[in-house]
Amino acid sequence: MKKIVLAACIAAAYGYTGFACAQTAPAAPAAPSLGAVLAATPGLNITGYVASTYTHFDTTPALRAFDTSQNGFKLNQAAVTLSYLPTSGAGAQVTAIAGSDAKILRNGECYQTATATVSCNSGGQFDLNNAFVQYATGPLTVMAGKYSTLAGAEVVNPAADNEISRSLLFWDMEPGTHTGLRAAYAVSGALTLTAGVNNGWNFTSSPAGTAKTIELGASGSPSKMFSYSGAYYRGQSPLYTGSATGVLQLLDLVGTFNATDALSFAANVDILSKDNASLANGATGTGKANGLALYANYAVTSQWMISARGEYIDDKNGIVTVNAAPTFSPANGTPNKLKELTLAVNYTPVTNFKLSAEVRQDKSDLAIFSKDGNATTKQTSLELQAVYSF
Repeated sequence: MKKIVLAACIAAAYGYTGFACAQTAPAAPAAPSLGAVLAATPGLNITGYVASTYTHFDTTPALRAFDTSQNGFKLNQAAVTLSYLPTSGAGAQVTAIAGSDAKILRNGECYQTATATVSCNSGGQFDLNNAFVQYATGPLTVMAGKYSTLAGAEVVNPAADNEISRSLLFWDMEPGTHTGLRAAYAVSGALTLTAGVNNGWNFTSSPAGTAKTIELGASGSPSKMFSYSGAYYRGQSPLYTGSATGVLQLLDLVGTFNATDALSFAANVDILSKDNASLANGATGTGKANGLALYANYAVTSQWMISARGEYIDDKNGIVTVNAAPTFSPANGTPNKLKELTLAVNYTPVTNFKLSAEVRQDKSDLAIFSKDGNATTKQTSLELQAVYSF
């Protein structure tokens, strides 16, 4: 009998399908679908977005976060976030970004000392923007790893902002991420207190010989019409010229006022200082800069929104300008005033898909921009962007 079954199996292997082989091994079980995995794990979320931009400048781009192409198209970001953050118990989040912006974010971890530029593996267009674990119990949440800063009104995700370009404050005066330990305590809906200790601004590893950076924050929404956040950072840093161990401090304040369901206003204030900074005539001392960004957003319809942003930076000792203007950098310590005005239109024809157009002009008291090889005080840009979120 065994020989008969074996012969039938061989026949089946050669295409004779009239006899079923009872001795055939069972098929391997199919892998569960992504939807099945998500359904079986309440609280597990996968989200992301893809953003592509066209930019045109009348100068060589300067002062900008992600706008580095004078005339061309770019895949700015393709991002995925995997998160499991329950209101009670352990959780984690990972955000991975690919594209031209990811390379710039990686470059943000580079820094210079008096003797060398520290490498940060900035060659690839990939950035692990967030990667942290957390534990929540009652009103207390503790997280460890790499997470977004408390400072600023704008974020990395282009789908979340109403302007295409990032503000001067976002890139030139504020950190983006921190690696360390953070604890947040929700006193009420109107007040959450945060404290943490980090490796510095954007650095996954502390620069050699520097003390840790502390962070303190407060945020909340006292009413439907108003929300606020405040953050304070203090620690030794090689950023903003001068000593690699000079104390860098930032006080950041953000307030949002919803005048109506369609009209809102926001303000972002930054007060920045760096001890042992390089000042004029070879001197060292405390370099200071103050910045202000104002926002207005008006939803014309459910699909159309008009936005405006204006900024002013009083760079009292040139610490921001020297960092941000690589082509025609002024001498250390040279005072400067920076301004910008942005007008943007956003169109959302379908859910999760946004088309944006923006015109912007940057101005400087000093001729720090480059136009056809010549120094100029103005920079004008036009940008178009498409973002799909999922």
